[in-house]
Amino acid sequence: MRIASVPAGLPFLDEIAARWEERRGPGGFGDGMILVPGRRAARALVEAFLRRLDGRAALLPRIVAIGDVDEDEVTSFGAAAPDLPPAVEPERRLAVLAMLVLRAGDAFAATPTVDQAWPLARALAELMDEAERAGVDLRAALPDAADPRFAAHWAKTLEFLRIVTEAWPLWLDEQGMMNPVARSVALLHAQAAAWRASPPGEPVWAVGFADGFDDVCAVLGAVAAAPLGQVVLPGVDFALAEEVWDALPDTHPQAGVRRVLAALGVAREEVARWGHEDVALRARGRLVSDMMLPAGALDAWGRERTPFGLEGLARLDAPDQQQEAAAIAMILRDGLSRAGRRVALVTPDRALARRVATELLRYGVVADDSAGEPLALTPPAVFLRLLAEAVARDFAPVALLALLKHPLAGLGMTPGNCRASARRLERMALRGPAPPPGLAGIRAALAAKADAGDRPEAETADRPDQPEALPVFLDRLDAALRPVMVKGSASLPDLLTGLVRAAEALAATDTRTGAERLWSGAEGHALSRLMAGLIVHTAILPEQERDQLPAFLLSVFAGRMVFGQKVLRGREGEAVNPRVAILGVLEARLHAADLVVLGGLNEGIWPPATDPGPWLSRPMRRRAGLPSPERMIGASAHDFTAALLSAPEVVLSAPARREGAP
Repeated sequence: MRIASVPAGLPFLDEIAARWEERRGPGGFGDGMILVPGRRAARALVEAFLRRLDGRAALLPRIVAIGDVDEDEVTSFGAAAPDLPPAVEPERRLAVLAMLVLRAGDAFAATPTVDQAWPLARALAELMDEAERAGVDLRAALPDAADPRFAAHWAKTLEFLRIVTEAWPLWLDEQGMMNPVARSVALLHAQAAAWRASPPGEPVWAVGFADGFDDVCAVLGAVAAAPLGQVVLPGVDFALAEEVWDALPDTHPQAGVRRVLAALGVAREEVARWGHEDVALRARGRLVSDMMLPAGALDAWGRERTPFGLEGLARLDAPDQQQEAAAIAMILRDGLSRAGRRVALVTPDRALARRVATELLRYGVVADDSAGEPLALTPPAVFLRLLAEAVARDFAPVALLALLKHPLAGLGMTPGNCRASARRLERMALRGPAPPPGLAGIRAALAAKADAGDRPEAETADRPDQPEALPVFLDRLDAALRPVMVKGSASLPDLLTGLVRAAEALAATDTRTGAERLWSGAEGHALSRLMAGLIVHTAILPEQERDQLPAFLLSVFAGRMVFGQKVLRGREGEAVNPRVAILGVLEARLHAADLVVLGGLNEGIWPPATDPGPWLSRPMRRRAGLPSPERMIGASAHDFTAALLSAPEVVLSAPARREGAP
């Protein structure tokens, strides 16, 4: 087997690109395939190859995210594609699970509403996905998971989980479908079997895997056994004593790598070492290895006296989150002032990432947050939520003005004229005592002020924008909102269709349609796919009143992230600076920079708080054969140590207060 490791102190993907060129030759870039953990790693590897080519023309190898392996990949080496049912669509699965949750309402103190059932359905789906990755059959494991000594409510929980052990599998069989993760696992095992039976005749590498379940390890084993195969792991710690390595807890940063090597049947000393770190990073690596020792091995600190390896490390203590963001922005800006240097902020705290990006704009630096953005915070999603909130509150002044002053609001005019008209409406009808509910109440309030002799302010109040006469503006608003003004209860597809049509009418300007403005870009495409899926698949859920829409949208958007390059512009027209990056921990594993700031180093952020989930306690998960929640801490520790060794200069940052508390 061909297994190698790149030290954590070297730029991992740049080393992969260099080794690939070394083995294939300058003209052989395009032969073969490289497997990576995910799509973002695939994009980063393409960038590493481009840096290596430095303007030369070449065909790159196929770079495949392991989760994207499909029937075409399985058949590409002569194996028969597995006869698998199609995967159920994500929104359809959540809608059906939400329906099953509502039908099991007697399991709760009060019957949940649709917006409460949706996150429960998502938690059920996550439980099934986790079990399928771990190779656990919930139908066999869950009935015996509750020990009689446990509290009685756990037994009641297991009764509720018959949704995933009985009702859901029966539904899948009736529809002839599979869970997405179950299908992905089956395809990966089929790919591994195909390569075992007929090894590929071209180079196949698997790089960057720091952990993996049985399906991933099966593919890695098939790659390592192929004549031209190569598995490259990130940052295997060869300095750990053998007795410590053999007993690593799940919370250790090397626990995932050890699991992979154990699954491959490879001893640590058999792993080849690629590349050489400089002296400073080697000393820092030893320090990191020592400080991450498990409790049972802390006596090793007294055995050897080695240099601490603190060169290049700095610490930032900020009083609060805002000052932390401002200080990090200054550090990154100072790093950019030196020619050719690349700088990065690495943090799992999305709020800190947004603050730093905003602070960088003060220096004319536009940074793209490649770790993604919560869908709920993107402009089109916020616009939909504001529209739903305004309708639910019967156009109360605050809700209506928040909608009309959103940048996407246009009502067939220029956005500036729309906002100017909204400001005039605010001055003339919405300040002071609230008018009666609905648009009719606003018209009545305007009429009453006109009868009292009040007159609109001069046009100069809104220059250079031109506000429209308020009766005409309200007519426009009334026409745009008509699709969503449903009386009584209606099906969710009807409510959502009306919401989308009203949003498109509100977003239209004098030069562009509302659909063009709402659904463009990565966030628009993600939102349009989601809304289309909901409209198609939520008809099975009970009818709802329109005032339920805000809570339902909030539940649907929760936890969804939007990825993809965005063309951002600063206040002075600058494009995204290619030398500054704001990264989540997954991206940071494979990213290289000259200066890295590790931000938000607080408990609950680094590492994340462990949560066994709403359904099973830790002992129940152990009896069922599911992975321990502490495995997440080990993955977070690996990310942290990799980032700590990813650059010559590293700044560790933590605010003294978070969200107002110490």
